[in-house]
Amino acid sequence: MQTNLKKVRIVDFMKDFIESAQYKIVKGGQLGLSEKSKANYKNFQKIISRYETHTKAHLHFHALNATVIEQFKRWLLEEQNYSLNHAGRLMGFLKTVSKAAANYEIDTGNAIHLIAGFSRPQQDQFINTISFEEYERIVALKLRSERLRNAQKWIILGFWLGQRVSDLLRIEPTWVRPAKNGGVYIDIVQQKTKKRVTIGVIDPAPLKILREDFPRKIGDRCFNRYMKEVCREAGIDQLVKGYKLNTETKRKELGTHPKYELLSSHDLRRSFATNFFGKIETPVIMQMTGHSRESTFLNYIGIGENKDIYANSFMEGLLSIKASKTY
Repeated sequence: MQTNLKKVRIVDFMKDFIESAQYKIVKGGQLGLSEKSKANYKNFQKIISRYETHTKAHLHFHALNATVIEQFKRWLLEEQNYSLNHAGRLMGFLKTVSKAAANYEIDTGNAIHLIAGFSRPQQDQFINTISFEEYERIVALKLRSERLRNAQKWIILGFWLGQRVSDLLRIEPTWVRPAKNGGVYIDIVQQKTKKRVTIGVIDPAPLKILREDFPRKIGDRCFNRYMKEVCREAGIDQLVKGYKLNTETKRKELGTHPKYELLSSHDLRRSFATNFFGKIETPVIMQMTGHSRESTFLNYIGIGENKDIYANSFMEGLLSIKASKTY
């Protein structure tokens, strides 16, 4: 057991961690953290600093015992009013940073084994997506507002491209190239994973936008706000259950709301995955959405390990083979 390990304050290590982010080797062997990841770590550094102000004491890696970790978790949930999912992600950041610190001969005690991220149980998640019928209503809208027409274009693209909003809103016309079947390809390097993906587009509505009427750039916050307005105009207003931010408590709370109030840009990627699951082979969908593990993908669309779907797919395939007499 090493006894000469360094005692280091977490915020001090994080400063160096962020400054050297461009040299970090990330998943897939790529060099450098994405701008979004760097922003997330900077935000986490600020949260640790706020916690130190709250406790009136510096927080060191070697001090992260079970009691301190539990106190920090309770502070995130009860004092800062973060949602379960957000607090869980922050605990995941703490574990990641602790692992990184251990590689630099820093005393992290037993933190790596004690810290665990978490999320809201799947049965408590309410997933809202845009159906094909709702999509057709969005496409058919004749909007007077230029800002809403621009958002409408991004919604149409997001529905068919299956990308994270950070990738969707970065798309440039130069990323689009023709395909032999009359459609187009879009080549994207996904920001979060640095993964290179190619999306095929053949539906008339997104094709027209990509070829003739490319949308203006828009920030994700504005897009989320305008998307709700577009969906309201399309009559996507049935009452559904879901979590919505309470502006007084600053915490997401479960309630029943018109569906358009709960929809955001993140739901476009989930709609893509949900709508095509069971119709197109899962690995093909995952290649486009950027999911690496099927279990993660299934949880993402809210079905878990639904083995009936695989059995049905097998039987349908077998019937098709029998019908063509190719077995």
